[in-house]
This record gives sequence, C-alpha cells and structure tokens, in this order.
Amino acid sequence: MDILLREIILLAKGIGIGFAVAAPVGPIGMLCIRLTLEKGRLAGFSGGLGAAVADTIFAVVAIFGITGLSGLIDSQRQWFELGGGLFLIAFGVHLALKKPLVVADGEEVPQTLFADFAKTLLLTLANPVTVLSFMAVFAGVPGLVRLEMERFPLLIMGVLVGAAGWWLSLVVVLGFIRHMISESTLIWLNRVAGGLLVAFGFYTLAHVIAVYFWPI
Repeated sequence: MDILLREIILLAKGIGIGFAVAAPVGPIGMLCIRLTLEKGRLAGFSGGLGAAVADTIFAVVAIFGITGLSGLIDSQRQWFELGGGLFLIAFGVHLALKKPLVVADGEEVPQTLFADFAKTLLLTLANPVTVLSFMAVFAGVPGLVRLEMERFPLLIMGVLVGAAGWWLSLVVVLGFIRHMISESTLIWLNRVAGGLLVAFGFYTLAHVIAVYFWPI
C-alpha cells in the first residue's frame, strides 16, 4: 500500500508539473484558442495535444539533462534557436495573413487534425529553452532530483496527462462560445496570434545574435 501511495503521489506531481508548464497563454496558447474558435474542439485539442507531446519530450530531455544528457542541446543551442526563430517568424506571417475558416453551427473540421497536431508540435519544439523550465521545476519539486531511473516513466506519463488536461479544459470551455465569435474577431485573432509568433521569433533571433554571433 505504501508503494502504491508513492506511485500515486509521483503521478500527481507529474500531472501538476505538466498542467503548470502548459497553462501560461503564450503564442502557442493563442494558436490553439484560434483553432478551437475557428474549427472546433477537436482541432483545438489536436493542436494542444501537439504542444503537450512537445512538452513531454522536453520533460524527458530535462530529466536526463540533470545527469548531463542535455549537453548536446546546450552545445548546439544557437542553431536550434536560429532555426526555431526563423520557423516562428515564417509561420507567424502565414497565420497573420490567413483568412479564417468559418463553419456552420455545430460543424467540426476533422480532416486536418494531424496537421493541427504537427504544427503545434513543431512550433513548441522550436523553443528548446523550455527544457530549462522543466529542469528548474524538477530541481525544485521535493523528491524528484534523487528519483530512481525506473520511476521516471510514471513521472513523464503524469506530465503528458497534465499538459493534455490543460488543453482539454481550455478547448471545452472555448467550444461553448465558439459560435458567438464573429468572422472579424477570428481575423483579428489570427493577426494577434501571428504577431505574437513573429515577435517571439524576432526575440529568439535577437537573443541568438547577441549571445552567440555578436556578443557585446
């Protein structure tokens, strides 16, 4: 019973970490909100699930990073950030210029669910600095630094469940107001989400140039 309780606590820790890391609404959050309002709950959750899977990948890297595996990412970070920044800018411009898809009441658009998943997965992976956030969280939560290797999968499963749970909660709530949103609002939401992605991409490029290529 003692072992079962420890496993439940570990899973709960993972769920809490995943939920907390996913919850702040940034560029990816705005993109998933736009997907939900434009195409429905399934599309929004598919996009959120892509972000949740990317966060889980970062969590795995962060766990091994505590023992030194993140050295590869750290040594090549400038190229990861450079490619990620360019990708964010390109996709942000595309999104800002994209005409929103308006569907009939109650209609869902399931045929592009994998594309929605893949886009947010790639966009989230374009920001490898998230690894540092997970490393900081894992280092700060009692009991995780000395966690046995064989118990890591349970923690990682919790992170995935927590992150996916956040996106599921968000899109369910947004689904109720989806058809109260006008086309002009969706256009501006595209522009805001695209603008945030572009701004974040330029910030990433500026950081790469200032730190790695043209240090002051």
